[in-house]
Amino acid sequence: MAPSRLELRGRRGWLAVATLTLALAAIVGSQAHSSVAHADLTPLAATTPLSPTVTDSPSPEAATVVPDVPVAVAPVVANPAKRTKPAKAAPRRTAPSDVCAGPGWQAKRGQAALATLRDTGQRSGVTVSFLGAKSGYLGLTYPERHHVDVFIRSCSTESATLLRHVMSHEMGHAYDAAHMTPALRDAYERMRGIPAGTPWFGCNYCTDFNTPAGDFAETYSQWQRGSHDSRTQIAPMPNSTQLAAIAAAFFQG
Repeated sequence: MAPSRLELRGRRGWLAVATLTLALAAIVGSQAHSSVAHADLTPLAATTPLSPTVTDSPSPEAATVVPDVPVAVAPVVANPAKRTKPAKAAPRRTAPSDVCAGPGWQAKRGQAALATLRDTGQRSGVTVSFLGAKSGYLGLTYPERHHVDVFIRSCSTESATLLRHVMSHEMGHAYDAAHMTPALRDAYERMRGIPAGTPWFGCNYCTDFNTPAGDFAETYSQWQRGSHDSRTQIAPMPNSTQLAAIAAAFFQG
């Protein structure tokens, strides 16, 4: 058995699957950067300083005219009402939906993304941890433990779309390790039109998208996200009818 921690190397078997986490960053949406070369993703938007607040100068008060005639004295009112002190402004709190800042924002952002998927792991038995950003990595799969580590980057660096794609793809690899037998893999390849006998994990230095294992993870991700996009290269992206049949046969058991 290969080491449980998947390094970004082009080796056979499970060591090949971690390459997707970098490839996704180069092809999903506008997040294209050279992550395959282990370069950090650069922020897509720069935060500019806010313009200084402009305060209007107070206008001079109107002059008070004192009349020449005596002015009647106002009666004294007993027990005048006390002046109400202005209420103190409540301290600003980070909204529960704010997953881009504040204590523990990485875990909050990861949990929020996970909650949007069809299976959060309760049915599949796949577990997910959310960690801080790690140079050169977006996610790692541990097949023996059916576990995924997702390295959460800032909202300006990694879009919610990319985060969900990375997470669900890696969960697809973990699901494969947990549930797919050789017989089921053969059946999956037939359903996807992949030539019989194609090595599940491909060859040395094969891109993950061009292997049956990568196709499985991408198709699982497509189903998980309820999406109409897939980066598989070994077979056409399944349409909604085909995806439903695949899910019924392989994902929901």
